[in-house]
Amino acid sequence: MIIVNEHHASIKKINIKILFWMVSGLLYLIVQNVESAENSVKHTQHNVEISGFAFVPKKLEVKPGDTITWINKDIVPHNIVESIEKSVISPDLAAGETYTLVVKKPLVYHCGLHPSMKGKLSLTLVP
Repeated sequence: MIIVNEHHASIKKINIKILFWMVSGLLYLIVQNVESAENSVKHTQHNVEISGFAFVPKKLEVKPGDTITWINKDIVPHNIVESIEKSVISPDLAAGETYTLVVKKPLVYHCGLHPSMKGKLSLTLVP
């Protein structure tokens, strides 16, 4: 004959509910801390002028998530092409037009219309 104490059964149910809510709360706090740590990394906006058939500055040290805006200050169109894979990054930019990119990886680039124009984004890794 098995005797079940109803008092102990209800305590078990309460303990399981408490455990569930404690674990849920802990997971919530962990996620919030991870998001907070990711948001604490400050991203910087950088400008690269296209002027005198050159990218100015020619080289930039950037972090992943930084934003680069190329501004065409020449009177002729220019574009941005990734130099190693030859993939086109921007459309042709007429005088006064801009193109913006969020940095994800290092980038060696040139103008597809004027290949002597070269630039480089070096990546600084965030600890």
